[in-house]
Amino acid sequence: MPPRSQAGPKLLAGGDIAINRAEAQGAFGRLIPLLRAADVSFANLELPLSRGGKPAPEKILLRGAPEMAHALTEAGFDVMAFANNHVLDYGEDAFAETMSLMDSLGVALVGGGMNLAQARKPVLIERGNLTIGFLAYCSVIPRGFEAAAAVPGVNPVRAHTAYRPWRDLSEYPGTPPRIDTWAEPAHLARMKRDIRNLRKKADLVVVNHHWGTSMTHEVMAFEREIAHASIDAGADLVLGGHPHVLQAVEFHKGAPIVYSMGNLIFDFDIPFFTDETHDTFLFGCALTKTGVKDPYLIPVTAGVFSKPRLHSPKRGEGRRIVDVMNALNEPFGTKLEVQDERVLISAP
Repeated sequence: MPPRSQAGPKLLAGGDIAINRAEAQGAFGRLIPLLRAADVSFANLELPLSRGGKPAPEKILLRGAPEMAHALTEAGFDVMAFANNHVLDYGEDAFAETMSLMDSLGVALVGGGMNLAQARKPVLIERGNLTIGFLAYCSVIPRGFEAAAAVPGVNPVRAHTAYRPWRDLSEYPGTPPRIDTWAEPAHLARMKRDIRNLRKKADLVVVNHHWGTSMTHEVMAFEREIAHASIDAGADLVLGGHPHVLQAVEFHKGAPIVYSMGNLIFDFDIPFFTDETHDTFLFGCALTKTGVKDPYLIPVTAGVFSKPRLHSPKRGEGRRIVDVMNALNEPFGTKLEVQDERVLISAP
C-alpha cells in the first residue's frame, strides 16, 4: 500500500466504472483497502443503477442493478463523476433513481442533474484544513443527454469536428482528410466561469472530463484545449475518461492532466473492445493549498465480470503498463519513475 503522504490529504482516483455482476460484495478486490485508505476516492460512474426506465434508441446501452451501489460504498468512493454518454441510457427515471440512491448512500455525484443548474453545481468536501471542489463535464453527448434549464442531463462542453482535405485529390484520390477538433466556445467560456467561481470557495479544484475518441490512445486537440483552459481558469488537477484505453499524462503550468485512465470495471461485452481495454491504473497524489503534490500511478488490469487486479510496476503486466504509459507520455515530456510498488509521475 502506498504510504500516506505527509504533504496533505491523499486522493486516489480510478477510471470508468460500468458495474453489473452477480455479486456486489468484494467487486473491487485488492483495490478496496487502497481506496478506503485514501482521504478522497474518486472515479467515473459510467451507467445508471436501476432496473427501470426506457432504453434510449440506437446506441450501446449500459445499466447496473441498484445493489451494485454497495460495491461502490464498500470501496469507499467519496465523489463520482456522473457526466458521461451512458447516464441517460434508460431515460430520466433511471437517471433520477441513481442520483437519489447514491445520495442516500453518501456518495456525491457531480456533473449530472435534473436541470443544467444542478449539473453545473460543484461538490465541495472538507478534509483537514482543506476545502476541495469538484466539477465534471461531458464532451461526448448523445442526442437528448445535454442538460438544459428544465431538462435532466449532463454538464456539457461540446466538441466540434471538421474533416479537412489537404492534398490535391485529383492527384491523390482517397487521401484521408486531416481531422480538426475544438471545443464549443460558449460552453468553454461557461466552464471557465464555473471553475473561477469554484476557485473562490475551494482551496483546491479537481475537474473531470468525459472526452476523447473511443479506442484511441491519441489525445485529441479539443481535449488539450479543454484541459489547458480548465487549468488556466484555476483547476489544480484534471482527470479524464471515455476512450476505454490509456492516454498520456501531461503537465500544464505544473498541474497534472490525466487524459484517460481507461476502464476500471466494465461488465459488458462490447464488440469493439480489445485487450488494450484491460489496461488501467489508479492515480494518486497529495492535496495541498498550493496544488497537487507527489503524483503517482499504480498499474491495474480492469475487472471484466471479475475483480480488478493490482500489478507490480517492476514486472509482468505492471511493467508492460508502465512501458505503454512511457510511450504515450513521450510527446508531452512527462517522466515516470518506478519506486517500490508505485510509479512516480513528474513534469518535464
